[in-house]
Amino acid sequence: MTRTAFPTTAVKGALAGLVAVAMFVPLATTANAADATANNQQSYIQYDLAQKPAGTDQGKNLTAMLGDFNTYWTPGKGVTSDAGEKVLAHDDALTEQINNQAAKDTADKTNDQQARAYSDAQMDTTDTLYEAFGPTIGAYFKADMNNGKLPKTAAYLKAMSSSISTSNAKSTYAHPRPYIDRANYKGVKLDLKGLKSTLNIEKVQAYEDQGEYDGLADSGSFPSGHTTFAFSQGTALAAVMPELGAQIMTRVSEAGNNRIVLGVHYPLDIMGGHIAGAYGVASALSDPTVAQEAKDVRAELQSVLGADCQTNGITKDVDLHSCINATNANGQSSKKQYGGYTNSFTDDVVKNPVTDEDSTLAAYTARMTYGFTQTGDTTKRPVVPEGAENLLANVDYFNTDDTSDPSDAKLKFTTDELRQVIAASEIESGYPLDADSNGWGRINLAAIYTARVTFDGTDPATRKITDISFGHHRNEVRIENAKPSVPTQPKADAITDLLTDYNNYFDFYNANGVKNTDVAKSVTKHDDDLTASINNKAFGADGKTDQDQRALSDAQMNSTNTLYDALGPVLGQYYKTAMDNGKLPQTKAFLATMNESASTGTAKAYYQHPRPYIDRVNFQGKTLNIDDTLQNRIKKVPGYENFDWGDGGKPSNQYEDLYNSGSFPSGHTTFAFTQGAGLAYILPELGPEIMTRVSEAGNNRIVLGVHYPLDILGGHIAGQYGVATAVSSDAKAKTEAAAARTELVDYLTAQCKADKHGDTLEACITNTKANSTEGYKNDFTDDVVKTAVTDRASALAAYKARMTYGFQTTGKTGQDAVVPDAAVSMLDNVEAFKSLTPDQKKAVLAATEGESGYPLDASSKGWARVNLAAAYSAKVTLSKDKKTVVNVEPGQSEASVVVASDEQPGNNNGNNNGNAGNNNAGNNNSGNNNAGNNNSGNNNSGNNNGNAGNNGNNANDSGKANANGTNTSGAKTAGQLGKTGTAVAGIAAVVVIAAAAGVTMVIRRRHA
Repeated sequence: MTRTAFPTTAVKGALAGLVAVAMFVPLATTANAADATANNQQSYIQYDLAQKPAGTDQGKNLTAMLGDFNTYWTPGKGVTSDAGEKVLAHDDALTEQINNQAAKDTADKTNDQQARAYSDAQMDTTDTLYEAFGPTIGAYFKADMNNGKLPKTAAYLKAMSSSISTSNAKSTYAHPRPYIDRANYKGVKLDLKGLKSTLNIEKVQAYEDQGEYDGLADSGSFPSGHTTFAFSQGTALAAVMPELGAQIMTRVSEAGNNRIVLGVHYPLDIMGGHIAGAYGVASALSDPTVAQEAKDVRAELQSVLGADCQTNGITKDVDLHSCINATNANGQSSKKQYGGYTNSFTDDVVKNPVTDEDSTLAAYTARMTYGFTQTGDTTKRPVVPEGAENLLANVDYFNTDDTSDPSDAKLKFTTDELRQVIAASEIESGYPLDADSNGWGRINLAAIYTARVTFDGTDPATRKITDISFGHHRNEVRIENAKPSVPTQPKADAITDLLTDYNNYFDFYNANGVKNTDVAKSVTKHDDDLTASINNKAFGADGKTDQDQRALSDAQMNSTNTLYDALGPVLGQYYKTAMDNGKLPQTKAFLATMNESASTGTAKAYYQHPRPYIDRVNFQGKTLNIDDTLQNRIKKVPGYENFDWGDGGKPSNQYEDLYNSGSFPSGHTTFAFTQGAGLAYILPELGPEIMTRVSEAGNNRIVLGVHYPLDILGGHIAGQYGVATAVSSDAKAKTEAAAARTELVDYLTAQCKADKHGDTLEACITNTKANSTEGYKNDFTDDVVKTAVTDRASALAAYKARMTYGFQTTGKTGQDAVVPDAAVSMLDNVEAFKSLTPDQKKAVLAATEGESGYPLDASSKGWARVNLAAAYSAKVTLSKDKKTVVNVEPGQSEASVVVASDEQPGNNNGNNNGNAGNNNAGNNNSGNNNAGNNNSGNNNSGNNNGNAGNNGNNANDSGKANANGTNTSGAKTAGQLGKTGTAVAGIAAVVVIAAAAGVTMVIRRRHA
């Protein structure tokens, strides 16, 4: 994802010596090393290295670095020359303009810049710097500093304030303040040539009341001590918080400018303070002890501020970088409101307010030269002062080796490489104060923290930088044409273990791709072909179909936007409005916890399957045995090539970003299923619709062409497993779930009552038909779901179809039911099932589960077969003694439990009398049209009247097996239901699964 540099873009092939330009001209972001001929010949950008000053007196060293000031001003005499007068005239004019503009703005109540200047003048580091973090993180920083929660940070900044002194320079250059009689300074008559004796300065009343104007009258103005202090604090903080380095440096440039607002300094004073502060900090960081202290400070800031972000619900974890992105403090999002440093004050230097990162960088760059005309040699190469590289020592991307993703790599830069970044940031030579500054007047300290550096390889002995650009929301590294090294297979975690059947078809580490078996080839071919088929149909003519748009929305991983339409238009809108407006905090918290219940990071690295749209043969450093033509069949959706995450982040090409990420299992699908299974758990009344909606979300990853059906099945397993494990064994999750259900049901019920849809949630669901014809709908069809979802019955059919995606069975079919113990907890909130024992609930799940033997089933411990959509809609019939589940009928409008009687289904002497779900009202005498119900001549009664899954065997035939060992009823026997995690007591010898509402849910016969 390339972002145009601040007011600039990369300038490859720039002429030798032309590195960058200053104010009002775009800052050049690159230079071509081939055009230069001096030292560092191998470097992308050539520069001269300024050695550290030989003297040990930092104050005197600073005075020497500011020696160019003597070109314009002679201490004790006045303006040096006509050329000097021209420079100082600009200095005077800008001083008056900035000071007068701030006074006018205050009088007009346009802004409070005078008040900000007065605050900065108090030299309270916290009060000046906290705004650089943006309002949210800034408030945390200020509170933590004031409450002593950042002791290392406070000590570090205090020490840095003493890293340099301006006393020697002030006394040496003896330049008078703007508001005094400059022609008669400290009893000495000075030659001002054509300059005013006293400038037209509007004094700030609060500062005058402090006696500061009188107190500073005899103190030399050059360089600014307050600016030096501000830059020592800002440069030091940016060095340990490079993620917000641009904002921090621009804030302290404002603090420097505020000395002009108060009328006590000139622009050249500020430029001198800029040089002084940066030089002092970089010099201090050359000491290994101080450098380690800086690292400790960084760790403290990340820990304390990260914890603040987590506590306040901004991030899930203690992760400051994520918090910066979430609050948009770094301006990484162009569509989300900028959450970083801002300043509305404008003058003749900074002509636009600071409102985002681009204007932040523009403001800083403008104040590097204050609009002065170049007075010295304009053709010098960049000059990098020795030690400046210390300012980049805590940039993670420049100090860590991780090239697993060449498009988002990390490299441990050499000293020369760090200096090249600094050199590339520099403005042109020749501006006032540049000549003797050893490069400190040219380094763009804001830009260096926004650099993207591109290399041609990773070996530090041979690699070269090929491009440097600025204006990115953080420091970045890219590797061109890099072949990644073969990754190391991680140790499997719990989710990975559930998916090991995948290695029977594809094994990256041990088989270099598709396994050399007919089964593996058949499975992977079906996976590929179905991927292309679903993707191509959804793409339509231009990739902008309704289904493509739904897929793009789901890809944003916004739980609310995916889930709400599962509740139907009425309840769904209630839910969305409430979630968007923070009215369901318990529900939000619970779903956030469910998101944390399953992670696919380890599994993706363990299985390492390439995406459908890429060169699958050459992947992750290996040459794989896999069809290399699928990429030619995938149609990329334009909206995913320029993808808006919906969080205000800048659009990105997700096909590029996902290129090196393994496809199996699907992380997006896992997320969708954690959210869907989570919401269904607390709102089981609409569980079938919710689960089908998230199965669509999984399928939408295929629509976009970034995943395969097997990836979706893997995500399905992972998400359900995560949620069930959490709600069955985690006390926090259980507590959150209870609170969330109460909150959600109460809120929806209140809305329903207000709109006269019913006094209870159940009544409202019935009134709005959310569980029937006016609930979740989706008209997209493909080779898996061949009928549009229009009601609960078709939703269940769609869900069931996506449990197998049309794969042929690869394992043993007709196996005993396997119900994971944790899955039973998923029925906790089904009101009708609260009277059931855990074993009876397990029987319900066993009766509704899918068939064995499909891909991924063998290792899934039952999770591939669990059908929550069916279970949440089941009518359960108990034996007369209420101990045994004798019948399970999914597809009902609501879950229920009844007690058997002689007249109830399942004991009708084999006759289906036209109940819902019958094919042709029970008149298909052959039974051949009944899904999964052709008994191949094994129905002993011969009386199959078309009732799918309820073959008319009376109770007296229950449990009888034919010669092939097949139960004549088509139901699993108690023995078959035995492998369900724990012994299943109280399950009838036969559990009959009945058809309801046109949906057939069959427990198939066990085949030999």
